[in-house]
Amino acid sequence: MIIKAVGKVGKKQGFKVGDDLVKLAGYKVQDDLDYLFYDNEQSFDAEIIRGGKQKTISVKKKVGESLELEFDYEMKPVVCKNHCIFCFVDQLPKNMRESLYVKDDDYRYSFMCGSYVTMTNVTDEDIERIVRLKLSPLYISVHAYDNEIRKFMLKNPNTVKLIDQMRYLGEHGIVMHTQLVVVPGINDGKVLEDSIRGLHTIKGVETVAVVPVGLTGHRNGLSDLNCVNEENARETIKMVEALHVELGGFCWCSDEYYVKANIDVKDGKYYGAYEQIENGVGLLAEFKENFEYELEETPDCKLNKRIDMITGVSFAPYLKEYAKRLDAKLGTTSVVHAVINDFFGHSVTVAGLVTAGDILKQVDVKGSDLVILPDNMLREFSDTFLDNVRLGELEEKLGVKIIPVAHDGSNMISAVKDYFEWRK
Repeated sequence: MIIKAVGKVGKKQGFKVGDDLVKLAGYKVQDDLDYLFYDNEQSFDAEIIRGGKQKTISVKKKVGESLELEFDYEMKPVVCKNHCIFCFVDQLPKNMRESLYVKDDDYRYSFMCGSYVTMTNVTDEDIERIVRLKLSPLYISVHAYDNEIRKFMLKNPNTVKLIDQMRYLGEHGIVMHTQLVVVPGINDGKVLEDSIRGLHTIKGVETVAVVPVGLTGHRNGLSDLNCVNEENARETIKMVEALHVELGGFCWCSDEYYVKANIDVKDGKYYGAYEQIENGVGLLAEFKENFEYELEETPDCKLNKRIDMITGVSFAPYLKEYAKRLDAKLGTTSVVHAVINDFFGHSVTVAGLVTAGDILKQVDVKGSDLVILPDNMLREFSDTFLDNVRLGELEEKLGVKIIPVAHDGSNMISAVKDYFEWRK
């Protein structure tokens, strides 16, 4: 990797801009993870190429010091080699932004970003690298403990190595969080129970999220799969909750199961440290906790404004109850809009997959003073919806100010209050 910037400590050690960093502690440098790991060490050898000649720099620095090296390098994700029967990317409509069609399956991003990987494209050398660089925790999609069932679901024979790989990682100190995406009739019922029990025998596996398969309306030519219904959801919740008690808080159903089953979710303490929150496990409980804390911290006021709240079908009933309490606290009148997902299909009901186009077709905010919507409707670190419409474009077409608020409930009240108070 070519060095493009060097900090004070790095210069003192002998590094220069333009050096090609090729080895650290005798190991070939593959990406930033190698550098970040060894930059935390006090002493190691670094091999560079400078002016066509190889040179060894013996690094010796104090605890906490960084070489502050920056590289002319872009880490691109490893592409998925599976053909999963439930792959969400295969179910996307056409003409969306290109990045949404990239099927990544990269253990490095699992460590850095918490994305789930199947490990089917991981080599023995990769496994050793994970252990050596202590890339923990990892987030692993298992789907079924049984090798043959998992191979059928992923359509990749390499998945038969997974359980042995996980056992090796666990024995060498790697923590793993896992998910089981459940397709009724394939890996639910007894298969699901055996999967949870099997994962519990693997050292290092700390949690299991049980998630219902997501099916869009764009499945032409794809496998004929059953979606989770109310009866199936109730049976699954009953089983997983019993195993949760038996195995000491090891497994949870995602909130979507409770919504489909018309059963109240558990309170926050049931979900521990919310390790599986990104999988939709405990989202509703976290929202409640954050909202109620903010409610207590906010003084009563009389804004006399109309607030329109946009969400998906699943969360709308819950949001209506929170809206009543917000109105009582702020003196507002709130209208909740449950947007039906025409873009992906009506079976998709989560707020994070609502598009600007569906909002425009369905939501009437005439007379509104402010519109709020959850920030997870927008691409991370951007202001763009899944259908490539920018927030400013939607705001212009609706003719009213739109504020994205944290989808965990942490600033829903303060965002509204602060907006109007700043405009006084």
